[in-house]
Amino acid sequence: MRRWRFLLYAAAGAVALISALALSVPLFGNLGVVNAARWLFLSGSYKSKVLAQPASASGELRHIEWDGWGWAGQDTTVYLVFEPTDALSVAVKSQQPGKFGGIPCEVYRVRRLESHWYTVQFYSNEFWGRRNALNCSGSETR
Repeated sequence: MRRWRFLLYAAAGAVALISALALSVPLFGNLGVVNAARWLFLSGSYKSKVLAQPASASGELRHIEWDGWGWAGQDTTVYLVFEPTDALSVAVKSQQPGKFGGIPCEVYRVRRLESHWYTVQFYSNEFWGRRNALNCSGSETR
């Protein structure tokens, strides 16, 4: 009897593990879903952090680091950006990399979270406020 109970628990555990893995891959493998959930539950905190920053004299948009990943010296950073005129909506519609007002260098991708709030993905090894290959420091000289 003990052996059957053990086998039953082992089978139930295996089914639960397989089910959890099967559900987590499509859910968490899609960063859009993860970012949407993160924004839904934590947007108030993120908005407070961004809006607490003073306005930039150079016209740069208010922003904080939103996400990042990398390995072996190839780091990618995504910023949460407040854009009060929604001019970045043009970048979202075009889905093309480019240089956009208020951002110091060319970026790979812009996505809209809600009105006035965007994520801006920089190219690998480019960071807001640093002199790199694309000069994201905001300084006009290279």
